[in-house]
Amino acid sequence: MDVKNLDEMMATKKRNTHLFGGGNFRSWMLYFVPGDGTDMHYHANPETFLVLSGSGVVKGLKGEERPIRKNEVLFLEAKDYYQITNNGTEPLVLFGNRSEAFGGPHVKTDGSDRNANA
Repeated sequence: MDVKNLDEMMATKKRNTHLFGGGNFRSWMLYFVPGDGTDMHYHANPETFLVLSGSGVVKGLKGEERPIRKNEVLFLEAKDYYQITNNGTEPLVLFGNRSEAFGGPHVKTDGSDRNANA
């Protein structure tokens, strides 16, 4: 059993904090300053994000967009391309879960795996 305090984790202002991980599960926290975010990519397994603070936008591969804000939960199917961007004025902090260990595939739009050479 392990416990993490999310307020303490947010206070570090670290862009990506690994919280818990095992053979088929992981959770982490992302901290994006205004203008920062992810590249367009997908993962091999479904994932969720809980927005802990701030606001942003999630874009899909076909250009579709969905705003996200505090206390909303985002669900992404396996192999759903997405890009998250902080378009607000304060940090966007997300708590994520995915059913795979850390280091799983992070497939970019050119088909390359960002984690293949990590």
